[in-house]
Amino acid sequence: MSKVTECARALGEAIVASEEYKNVQRTEHEAMSDPAVAEAMGRYMELKNKLGEIMCRPDADAETISAYGKEMDEIQQKLNAMPAVDAMTAARQQFSEMMNQVNSVLEYIITGELPQSGGCSGNCSGCSGCH
Repeated sequence: MSKVTECARALGEAIVASEEYKNVQRTEHEAMSDPAVAEAMGRYMELKNKLGEIMCRPDADAETISAYGKEMDEIQQKLNAMPAVDAMTAARQQFSEMMNQVNSVLEYIITGELPQSGGCSGNCSGCSGCH
């Protein structure tokens, strides 16, 4: 095994051992163990799959697409109001921020340049303002 592969393996193990990763795993499990969350997520995914099938058809009906989209939006709002989903979303955001930091360090080491911020991450805590 090459030195790079060994280091990549060690980085992966460190990520899996991180509190951010463990928190994502825990909150996802807790959310999906909640029957209301599981039911809403299941319905959302069912609608998403049906919508994908409909949109691939050459005779896709705009009204049907709109109806599916509206129902998906309603389910998403319902999910966002659930504490277990809120906790899972926050944990995912923290994990994503950690991974962005890891990627930034790797980019800096490889290129010698700090990464350019090219978009909104959704977290305003480290932002210099919207442009």
